[in-house]
Amino acid sequence: MGGLSLQHPWAFAFGLLGNVISFMTYLAPLPTFYRIYRSKSTQGFQSVPYVVALFSAMLWIYYALLKSDELLLITINSAGCVIETIYIIMYLTYAPKQAKLFTAKILLLLNVGVFGLILLLTLLLAGGEKRVVMLG
Repeated sequence: MGGLSLQHPWAFAFGLLGNVISFMTYLAPLPTFYRIYRSKSTQGFQSVPYVVALFSAMLWIYYALLKSDELLLITINSAGCVIETIYIIMYLTYAPKQAKLFTAKILLLLNVGVFGLILLLTLLLAGGEKRVVMLG
């Protein structure tokens, strides 16, 4: 991939456009979280999409770190991790006890357990380019 190389200006331009669109997608739930903040209640909203989005961003960062010259992937998914973490913290702040427990469980299961297992298995079972292929 061309990454940030000026030898591939179209790849860079579309990568940058993809990052802008992805950033707007991460900000899409902002009105919902503004309502949650104003009402001090989660109003029946679920936390699952934000936990899954955090998991996805974490996987993309890991993949980008294994590949070379993937700065655009690392930057947008790092921003995504920060934004999704803020959403989850806000959710946990205003959610009822049962929803907090459920969110904590799926956060630990998916973002610690499954991600940790993927990390461990790819590190133990494959090396070099095979690790990237296995993860991809």
